[in-house]
Amino acid sequence: MIASRIAGQDTPGEMIASSIAHSSSLNVPRLSRKVALDIVALVDVAAIVIGAFLPVMIYSVFGGVTPSTILAVQSSLAAAIIVVMLLNAWGMYDTARIHNLPEKPWLLITALSVAFLAVLGLGLPYAINNPQLWVWYLTWAAVTFLLMIANRKVAGKILKKMTQEGRFNQSVAVFGAGKIARRVHDQLSNSALGIKFVGVFDDRIGKERVDSDGLKVTGGLEELTKASRDGLIDKIIIALPQAAEKRMAIITKQLERLPVSVHIVTHISTDFLEVHSGHKVSSIGDVGLMDVKPKALADWSPFLKRCEDVLLGTIAFMLAAIIAPFIALAIKWDSPGPVLFKQLRRGLNMKEFEVYKFRTMVHAGENPDTTQAKRNDPRVTKVGSFLRRFSLDEVPQIINVLKGEMSLVGPRPHEISHDEEMSNAVEQYANRHQVKPGITGLAQAYGYRGETRNLEQIEKRVALDMKYIKNWSLALDFKILARTVWVVLTGKNAY
Repeated sequence: MIASRIAGQDTPGEMIASSIAHSSSLNVPRLSRKVALDIVALVDVAAIVIGAFLPVMIYSVFGGVTPSTILAVQSSLAAAIIVVMLLNAWGMYDTARIHNLPEKPWLLITALSVAFLAVLGLGLPYAINNPQLWVWYLTWAAVTFLLMIANRKVAGKILKKMTQEGRFNQSVAVFGAGKIARRVHDQLSNSALGIKFVGVFDDRIGKERVDSDGLKVTGGLEELTKASRDGLIDKIIIALPQAAEKRMAIITKQLERLPVSVHIVTHISTDFLEVHSGHKVSSIGDVGLMDVKPKALADWSPFLKRCEDVLLGTIAFMLAAIIAPFIALAIKWDSPGPVLFKQLRRGLNMKEFEVYKFRTMVHAGENPDTTQAKRNDPRVTKVGSFLRRFSLDEVPQIINVLKGEMSLVGPRPHEISHDEEMSNAVEQYANRHQVKPGITGLAQAYGYRGETRNLEQIEKRVALDMKYIKNWSLALDFKILARTVWVVLTGKNAY
């Protein structure tokens, strides 16, 4: 290992873990900056709604007047949308400033003024004959402003403390040792950014690369890959010289399959940028970056997807509990052997787990035949054929979903020998392991279910899996689940 030759003591993984632990981010749950500031925005929305209804309650209790509740709802929600949009445009929810949340009272007043002028038309017909409505507007504005100021003062202190504790830290690694890597390192040294520089990685171990520009090389591509899959790295920045353009393209393809965001220092390769012109551009300090690949399912996405899995998985489990005993009896009656079939599969970050299925083939003891089932496969039992026809053999995987090993929707996991075979055949196949595997997926919902007979079918499955990962949404999951029901009922490619 490169790091062993350089450091002479710790392994690369230990060096990275030690580096992160030193910043207190390894033992502290890390949170998304966007999620944190989205919560601040939601509290701002609540402040506007509360500000609208507080004078309504005062009028009702003490004034004997009941303003229109519908008007209050319409006005407050419309104002909230306008205020949040304006504050977002003015950088009041800037994730880069989470350690120093801006208050700027004059901006709050401006946003509220614009919003109230915009919604004034909703209440104008009532205000002509009801002067107290003008008092309501003024009270609403005053209460809302005070609540939003209070929100920002409290949130600012909390977020500053959480930033100091490392809860928003991003672990960033650089591939490529040299002056460019040194420049990136210097930009990342600002602790206020909430970024931890975890190491420089380079496969070239010549003496001129080991300590280039004062940076110690932590490891090579193999160590970088392992650290990323172990969750020790969030972002990788490729910082190679322009002369290494071909090497950069090769490295980029290998890093794209990891569950991290991948970036390239933009000024070093204009030709590479032209080839990948669809990518966004960002920066760290004064270092420009091309965003090659975002991290799959970031920010709110993991939380929402897990809620979906737990809620729908629990409902599915209760329904499955009704039919599972009858399926078990049918399997035992049809052929000797266990009811459940268990097999190792690879999931998120290539981690192996044991998948559960109802047994549909004759029991083969300790050395089962792992070749894919074909049409009229003699290994498939009569009951097994029926279960496969309607995908009932997959029902026990609901347990895997509730355990957090799988998701209801995601790329289908394959037997490990098939996984390795397909990975060798299709370059992007390993990219599927950026998310949890699913009981069903986009490929299965659109006809690629069952046996893969040729390379073209594998490539189309992988293309659909990658499309799913890049475009994930709850709506897409629901669409896939609904379409899967139709595919299962038609029984196409199920044998």
